[in-house]
Amino acid sequence: MRLLYFSDNSGNHNRRFLADLARSENEIWFLDLSHKHPPERWLPQGVRWVQPRRMCRRSSDPSVVEAFLPEFRALLKEIQPDVVHAGPVPSCGYLTTLAGFHPMLLMLWGSDLLRDADRNAEWMRATEIALRGADGFFCDCETVRHFAQRIAYLPDSQIVQFPWGIKAGQFSPVGPLPLAEHCFPDPGGVTFLCTRSWEPVYGIDVLLEAFRRAHERNGDLRLVLLGGGSEGNRIQDFISGHGLGKVVLMPGSIAAAEVPKWFRAAGVYVSCAKSDGTSVSLLEAMATGLPVVVTDNPSNREWVVEGENGWLAAEDSAAEFAEKLLRAASLRPEERRGIAEQNQRIVAERADWDKNFPRLLAMYEHLAGSAVRR
Repeated sequence: MRLLYFSDNSGNHNRRFLADLARSENEIWFLDLSHKHPPERWLPQGVRWVQPRRMCRRSSDPSVVEAFLPEFRALLKEIQPDVVHAGPVPSCGYLTTLAGFHPMLLMLWGSDLLRDADRNAEWMRATEIALRGADGFFCDCETVRHFAQRIAYLPDSQIVQFPWGIKAGQFSPVGPLPLAEHCFPDPGGVTFLCTRSWEPVYGIDVLLEAFRRAHERNGDLRLVLLGGGSEGNRIQDFISGHGLGKVVLMPGSIAAAEVPKWFRAAGVYVSCAKSDGTSVSLLEAMATGLPVVVTDNPSNREWVVEGENGWLAAEDSAAEFAEKLLRAASLRPEERRGIAEQNQRIVAERADWDKNFPRLLAMYEHLAGSAVRR
């Protein structure tokens, strides 16, 4: 089977899908609207890169993306795919529908529906057109599925749903830790870890204010911010302006193989994201046995029960997040052990990537073999 995987970024999520697709008995092409060339050593072996002449910045308005339509039609004619796997919805899914290609498996990323669709009438129109033109749907949680079903009729036989989970054993409490010279010289009592990008949607400003308030009441708290992003200068200014330089650690971008070490070195995982489907970083934390403090939204409530295996705080409420950070920091050892066992069990039962991924392959076969070419 020939599969064209069509997206608007060359991020870690897409690479993981492509790496497993490359191990299947299919011919895989990858088209990224935003890149002419793949990042160095990014493209999995066996995947063919489709080099576009025209590019569109990620999250461009649908009217901007439409300019790629003639080239996309020509690429479809050249590649002759049996199935197009397209997403996000208002860009790649929208274009595939406009091109009139079938069968299309539409991948719902989460934020493309939960936030982007409501930007304005143009974005909602593109979302509706993509959803109604798709032949199959792939999503990672009930929240996203229900939102999509309010817009378009999605029969269960055409939906494949599972979390963008993790490989068994990749994240666990047992294993090496970061080198001591990369950590706090005085680690303190409890270290909170956030692995979200430093972009507005991930609420790093809320996290920093919440941590500042919590640290005022418990000076033994520490915070690690992995990665980077466009909010870097504001984050640095906040930390220096509030004298938090010795208790907030920013190691920079970390190689994927090193990330599990930082989860093991932490005491609590925290995310103040304003929008999420099933958060992979949340699952990574749970697999490591960490208690979690995350935004109170429907997607996170599919994984976190308040006071049982973590805590939920209102979006944009630094005060509420601060209270939940302090509760997590005050866990007794036996409570921490109980949460660790529960979170590891939840991930093992529901989010094993290798167990779930064959369902996506089966959906491709279903679409390719069914009479959905309109």
